[in-house]
Amino acid sequence: MIEKIAIILIVALSQLNIIPESQSSFNFLDQFSKEETTNIQLNLQEGNWVYPVYPAKIKGASDFNIDAKSALVLDVKTNAVLYSKNSNENLPIASITKIMTGLVVLDNIDLDEVVTISRKAFDRGGSKNGLSVGEKITAGNLLKVMFVNSNNIAAYALAEQTSGNVDDFVKLMNKKADSIGLENTEFLNPSGLDSEKGNNVSTAYEVARLVDCSLKESLIWEILRIQKITVTSTNEKIKHNLKNTNLLLGKLKNITGGKTGSTNNAGQCLVLIIGDPKNNHKIISVVLDSGDRFLETKKLTNWIFENYKW
Repeated sequence: MIEKIAIILIVALSQLNIIPESQSSFNFLDQFSKEETTNIQLNLQEGNWVYPVYPAKIKGASDFNIDAKSALVLDVKTNAVLYSKNSNENLPIASITKIMTGLVVLDNIDLDEVVTISRKAFDRGGSKNGLSVGEKITAGNLLKVMFVNSNNIAAYALAEQTSGNVDDFVKLMNKKADSIGLENTEFLNPSGLDSEKGNNVSTAYEVARLVDCSLKESLIWEILRIQKITVTSTNEKIKHNLKNTNLLLGKLKNITGGKTGSTNNAGQCLVLIIGDPKNNHKIISVVLDSGDRFLETKKLTNWIFENYKW
């Protein structure tokens, strides 16, 4: 009985944000039996007792090691940490940054607004993908260019449209990070590019929390699961044929979406939301500084669904 009360208090307090929904709380739960940790949770919003499907390792589960410098897998429904390697280490996150950029854009501007690509945005570097100085394109279409193509010009142009200048936009990014409790996350630009000032940094755990928060904006993940799409300028004279940088789309079933990132300092990064092919329980997988982000993410997510039971 005491053990059950302890579990209930941890879950309830974490839902009330009195204690963080952190990896440490779930490590504490690991010491209790499978029955205790899979059958008890409070649904404080409804005010009722509920018995959710809580993930637990199966008997005889195999070990798994990943070569990436940092990795984390989080269960979407319960926030349980299912795999962790250096998940609290601050590392560059490259274009995973653009998830926060998208959140700030959606918080502040109408997607029907017309954005004019400035020379400053154009000169930031990276793939042009047909974008040109002076081109007029809706914020909604530019959001697709930024997410599907991981385009840096689009990120800077959206930042300028939102705040008037990039520096003020970055302040909004960091304010948003603070508001959702990302204490070890810092943004210096809206794209994730390496710069002389430094790099956008976070931890695998806080990236997963950012992704979890972004699920409230369904448009982001509708875009991030698009494999190919063509968008145009407002006068429809310029066409942008976009191909998603996430090579796992179409190869793994039940992908909600994902975001790639890669720079010299960050290495290969990938965040993926994917459901169990059998029962569609969703997990968030984060891999930072990997030598092969797609292969490692595929192996990691397969291992989770083979070795955990909901």
